[in-house]
Amino acid sequence: MSDAIYRPQRRFSLIWLVPIVAGLLGIWLAVTTLLEQGPTVRITFQTADGLEAGKTKLKYKDVEIGTVTDVQFSDHFSDVVAVADIDKDAAGLMANGTKLWIVRPQLGISGVSGLGTLLSGSYIAIDPGQGERQESFTGLEEPPPLQSDAPGRRYVLHSETLGSISRGAPISYLGITIGKVLDYRLDAGRSGLIIDIFVNSPHDEMIRDSSRFWNASGIDVSIGGDGVNVKLASLRSLLIGGIEVETPDLDIPGEPSAEGHAYTLFDSHDEVITAGYSERIPLLAYFEGSVRGLRVGAPVEFSGIQIGTVTDIALEYERDTSGFRIAVGFEVEPDRVRPIGQRLVDVDPYIALDQFVARGLRAKLKSGNLLTGELIVSLEFVPDAPPAKAKRIGSRVEVPTAASDMDQIARSAEGFLDQLSKLDLPKLMDEVRKTVASVNALVGAPEMKDIIVQLDRSLGSVERIAASVEGQSGPLVASLRKVADDAARLTEQARMTLVSVDGVIGQQAPIPTETRVLMKELISATRSIRMFADYLDRHPEALIRGKAGGSQ
Repeated sequence: MSDAIYRPQRRFSLIWLVPIVAGLLGIWLAVTTLLEQGPTVRITFQTADGLEAGKTKLKYKDVEIGTVTDVQFSDHFSDVVAVADIDKDAAGLMANGTKLWIVRPQLGISGVSGLGTLLSGSYIAIDPGQGERQESFTGLEEPPPLQSDAPGRRYVLHSETLGSISRGAPISYLGITIGKVLDYRLDAGRSGLIIDIFVNSPHDEMIRDSSRFWNASGIDVSIGGDGVNVKLASLRSLLIGGIEVETPDLDIPGEPSAEGHAYTLFDSHDEVITAGYSERIPLLAYFEGSVRGLRVGAPVEFSGIQIGTVTDIALEYERDTSGFRIAVGFEVEPDRVRPIGQRLVDVDPYIALDQFVARGLRAKLKSGNLLTGELIVSLEFVPDAPPAKAKRIGSRVEVPTAASDMDQIARSAEGFLDQLSKLDLPKLMDEVRKTVASVNALVGAPEMKDIIVQLDRSLGSVERIAASVEGQSGPLVASLRKVADDAARLTEQARMTLVSVDGVIGQQAPIPTETRVLMKELISATRSIRMFADYLDRHPEALIRGKAGGSQ
């Protein structure tokens, strides 16, 4: 009988299913978590203000797309790094060109922002880029001026100075804000500025190649020939500056400018108007004396109407005469003159100006404002001006000059003062005092009193003679003639005295005026005596019968 071999039967224990299932479930959960988990990104900021691990969220259009899990220092402790987990669905937002910044409550001259964070806390905002995905970013310390998906167009302005314009300054059309300033920088040659602006849709349809931009700061004060000009814009422009834009002939159908089109930024609307005159004739004038008060940009006027602008002022040295002269360059804009027939620009400027100069056209300096001392250039036709011709000097035409009214007054005053300085004033005043004393002595002299007394006696004799009428016509006439002759002699003496007095102290002095009245009475009396004597000589019977009616 053989021995039986016992072989035990191996069976799989169900107890092993538990760890296996648990392991498989763990693997599945891990794989699922990894598959559903978004990327982890590192964002570098200068400070950790507003960052808190486990609480600070990342948002795009106010939708949470991640959370800051840790805040660390950079390698050299110069910055802080926020480590954040991003949702899988938002992973595509973390690309090259994405902008990230911390939204905090901010109060600035351009307005108030981030008020919602007072309750919810600060968060990191995102403006996605369009490049490849990346995991390291440098955060912005200030919010970007414009979101990448904002509807509208960007344009470029070229300016020599920035003035009061700042980032975020408004772009206005007829007082309505239609855009804002994004940024500014120096141009390639470092001689000017490039200003990036953005015009919101649909207002960007109004921006055409003919549009004109100018600096519209909150307050613009200028002093010129027409006095003090003050222009005020909005309060916001007063604080952060602003830019105005206008588009001529906007009612005419046309295409808007392409994005990135460049424009010139003018300093003021007055410069915009001046720039609209494309036709310019360059002129030159040489002035004598000082041009203090004349500045570049001063108006050139004809009969008080501006027709141009001063462009440059230079001091020139003439080697031949070893002298100096002042050259003033200016431009005349013929479009400022309303044409009746042919315009000035349609003819040769040399020929046209030569004709005007031959008729007496001259350039003069005139006071534009007595308060500020500002000078302007005035083109005038001067009567009896010396013959002259317009000269071509390079690209310019020289216009002869004439002395200004102020120069003529100054020269007259200078001549008067020069003559006055040559006078011996103390001696002159002493002579005047002596002359006045002599006049007073002459008027009050006894001789003058004797003349009046003798005239009075002569008139009394005439009265007595007229009363004596008995047979004395011959002797009476002779006596009357003697009285008339004596009165005439005395009257002439008085007249000469009066002339001497008048020549010394003037016609309007009180003493000569009284003497003159007396002289008139004396002359009238003498004339009456002569006429009476002549009548008696022809009609002696009148002493007896009286004067016949109508007889002479």
